[in-house]
Amino acid sequence: MIKLVIITGVSGSGKTQALYTFEEAGYYVIDNVPEEVIKPLFDTICFSGKYVKVALAVPLVNANQTYEIAKNYKDFDTRFLGITCSREALNERYRLSRRRHPLESQGFTLDNALKRDYELLESVRENLTDFIDTTKLDKNQFSKAIHNSIIGINGDKFSVMFMSFGYKRSVPQDIETVFDVRLLPNPYWVPELKDMNGLDAPVRDYVLNAPETKKYLQNVIKYLDYYLEELKKSGKGHANIGIACSGGQHRSVAIAQYLFEYYQGKYETSVSHRDI
Repeated sequence: MIKLVIITGVSGSGKTQALYTFEEAGYYVIDNVPEEVIKPLFDTICFSGKYVKVALAVPLVNANQTYEIAKNYKDFDTRFLGITCSREALNERYRLSRRRHPLESQGFTLDNALKRDYELLESVRENLTDFIDTTKLDKNQFSKAIHNSIIGINGDKFSVMFMSFGYKRSVPQDIETVFDVRLLPNPYWVPELKDMNGLDAPVRDYVLNAPETKKYLQNVIKYLDYYLEELKKSGKGHANIGIACSGGQHRSVAIAQYLFEYYQGKYETSVSHRDI
């Protein structure tokens, strides 16, 4: 069964932010799909076998039709999310961002464009499975509301990726937090271990059995237990944790692999070793 979330709402109320939230939770996100390609798109999603979770943002004018088409696909577990916001808050958002409502390019005033959006939203309201008013929500609160109403209900877990790398080849751009393990004993200086990597048992044992490593891991795990839970509470769906040493071959690999296995029972974990 493919989880499909159709997102619509008043322009400026938070559709783009909603897509960010779903993307962080592992959804394949698609924005502003023309009416003519909805059915071919759904056919591709169903028959390709590549998609498990999809979030699709559509204009209000096409929202009901998109939902009706989706209901004809037995492979979809479909949720229909509507997003709104007060007129006063939207006027302020447009003023601060200096963005224009899409209908203003067609000769509408902002007030008339918003009035039309509210009317269209009422026309889809009875079909919505979920409805969020973002008037008094900041980005984190909005993300948390999506998790509470849709992502959490669908049984998705908070996911964590551990990536080992070496500083000599730069820090990956998508890493949010980095733990430096260069203070740990370095297998590179042990001749029989130099040409191995942190996935090999002799190197792994050398690194993990060192007293310095045991003390280091106690402190890292204590911090991660706090940090990951706080991220999860804030509405985040994913965390990228970097483990760095000089070359990305020995210490960082062994520690990243250890943390990946340690947190497997608590989160959806993955591990990547960039430099081996």
